[in-house]
Amino acid sequence: MKTEYLERANRIATDNVSSAQQVLKDTLGLLYDFSMENCEGESFLRDLKSLATNLSNAQSQMSALSNICRLVVSASDKVKPEEMCSYLDSLLRKVGEASLRTAEHASKLVADAGVYATLSQSEFVIRLFELAAEQGKVATIYVMESRPLFEGRQSARALRKMGHRPILVSDASIGAFMTFIDSAFVGADAILSDGTLINKIGSYPLAAACAIAKKKFYAVTSVLKYDPEKSANTFINKEESAHEIFANPELEVRNFYFDKVDGGLVTAVITEIGLVSPVSEIGRLNAAMREMYG
Repeated sequence: MKTEYLERANRIATDNVSSAQQVLKDTLGLLYDFSMENCEGESFLRDLKSLATNLSNAQSQMSALSNICRLVVSASDKVKPEEMCSYLDSLLRKVGEASLRTAEHASKLVADAGVYATLSQSEFVIRLFELAAEQGKVATIYVMESRPLFEGRQSARALRKMGHRPILVSDASIGAFMTFIDSAFVGADAILSDGTLINKIGSYPLAAACAIAKKKFYAVTSVLKYDPEKSANTFINKEESAHEIFANPELEVRNFYFDKVDGGLVTAVITEIGLVSPVSEIGRLNAAMREMYG
């Protein structure tokens, strides 16, 4: 396998900053490019499966990536090598359409001059407010900075370019601003079988603060983020480098990227199919994923 593909795969496997949706697109783009160049080779299908499996394992917290890679591996046993490019192209198109279709549903919940909260970097949340801006709605958005990698700063810059008024705040201070916001919109790295939301650290404090202040808390995402094989009890949170928080050998430092948010704290999950209750309607996500993506 060419060094070019291995290097791209390594960048995807170690990407801790990009949104889950961007990682998914980068993965499909890599698999598509690899297929275009190698579909006539004897080891093509074996190498394609290996690429997909390794990327899925490397970013195991991202359910959409796991689901897509599982589909690609399964298709490799059924689709002719020369047809794989067309198949991957169709997946890329569907994934590309997902954020717009989701944003169309979510933007109905955004009012002109509304005040909202978000955190980290989610393509679905960014697309939501981009569509709201196109509809003439200008919002004030409190953006948690999302330590340790500060993805929230990127989101704030993007929101400002759209014409919104982003206000960057520290992660720990979000509770102080609850009286000002109307609701919160966050992305999702996974929606588990029991309705638990997995998302960037800070999601649980934001959801809990919204619940106490009686404000709505929405997860804006795709049905591909549904993971029928995991629940809150079986989810294993991957620990990251302590040096990202504080490089001091005298202190014990722990660093997790992801929070678990109980489905009871989530007002609704907003996807391509509309609003879904993570408590009573979670099965709709599984059915929709099967119907839309095979």
